[in-house]
Amino acid sequence: MDGLLSKIEQIIDTKISILPKKENNQADYISRKEVAKLLRITLPTLHEWTKMGYLKAYKMGTRVLYKELEVKHAFEKKIPVKYKKGGKHYA
Repeated sequence: MDGLLSKIEQIIDTKISILPKKENNQADYISRKEVAKLLRITLPTLHEWTKMGYLKAYKMGTRVLYKELEVKHAFEKKIPVKYKKGGKHYA
């Protein structure tokens, strides 16, 4: 029985070593809710920012996803805000 278990472990180890390693430049996608939580904004605001081009959305099937690195780089950008009577208006 121990011989069988060790043989199974060897097979699993070789299969795992064959799997491609995830590279740092490979994109990680996150959901709309995760982006909104990360940026501390509402989902409608996220939708508006996407329409305005501040963030780029990727549609995969029925889901809308964002690249995590692009969202984190959005923190570095300053989103221009114009204050007018009646509230904020994004430029």
